Amino acid sequence: VQTYCAAGDTREIILPDGTEVLLNGSTTIVYPERFDSRDREVVLIGEANFKVAKDEAHPFIVKSDGVNVTALGTEFNVKAYPGNSTVESTLLEGKVKVNYGKDRAGELILAPSEQLIYDRTTNTASILRPHLNNVTAWQRGELIFDNATLAEILCELETRFPRDFIYNASSLPTDRYSFRFRKGMPIEEVMGIVSDVVGDLNVNITDTTCRVQCHRS
Repeated sequence: VQTYCAAGDTREIILPDGTEVLLNGSTTIVYPERFDSRDREVVLIGEANFKVAKDEAHPFIVKSDGVNVTALGTEFNVKAYPGNSTVESTLLEGKVKVNYGKDRAGELILAPSEQLIYDRTTNTASILRPHLNNVTAWQRGELIFDNATLAEILCELETRFPRDFIYNASSLPTDRYSFRFRKGMPIEEVMGIVSDVVGDLNVNITDTTCRVQCHRS
């Protein structure tokens, strides 16, 4: 079974074992009609929150590009959009094992409130303790950016608004910014604030696109 959640939406599904999954925008999850094997495996492209049905005999595994997250009974968030160089695995409750890197040779156990960030470009991983309120902001319709580059911000916005974002990532500033946008704020207002803070940006928004050009020398 393949389920897709469009940009700007969230979608809740119940997997065959009773696991509750909340999908963020521009996210695809693939799972079997029945979990017949020893492991309960799903494939994730995008971001989702999992409240896993407890079944110690059948580990629950979320597979994404570069990272596998294994849990028995727990709640965690996985963010693995193709446009991002990193995969973020954040544990809210319980205990998970994260295998990462080539052949999934790296392995770390996360405690509650810990986040593993795996960089697919450098093949390195680190553990942080983020504000969980920020990690789960998308579930409440909020947009929170903490020390993010403009390229990372635009990549995230594309999952939250039904627009094709057009920009040259190599021409964008590498400075890092923090923003907090309330639920329901339109894209025009969001990009207006981003443009004011970043400066030297030309933003053109249509019904289907958001074109961003940076004129900073």
